Amino acid sequence: MNVLVHSLFNLLTGILANLSLYEIMFLVLGGIIIDIDHLIYMIFREKLHNPKKIWKFHKQEYKINRPHFYIFHFLEIILLLMLISYFINWYLYLIFVGFLLHWIIDVATYIQYYKKTRPWINYCFLFLYLKR
Repeated sequence: MNVLVHSLFNLLTGILANLSLYEIMFLVLGGIIIDIDHLIYMIFREKLHNPKKIWKFHKQEYKINRPHFYIFHFLEIILLLMLISYFINWYLYLIFVGFLLHWIIDVATYIQYYKKTRPWINYCFLFLYLKR
């Protein structure tokens, strides 16, 4: 998904939630940094280290409808991080709320773009991924 779309959605959500500019910054940051797991996957699983090859792989995989294991894109992981951070630090919590908002946009995009939930649904919920 587009970084701009995630950023704008999180920004608008922060404004509607009447958060301060500083808090909105953390919410938007969370909507962006969640995708670090894509980079982790490509470096460690696919053994890609060249930024151009990483970008090409990412675009190619998105077009052919092939999901992968992205640890921060499982709803259960996001909710667990939100729960833990709620008791530790408000700004860390906002980052993980940003993760959740990103996840919601991703799921809506998968359904709208691919016109189906399979095979993506197994990569949105950890319990379905482990069950498969």
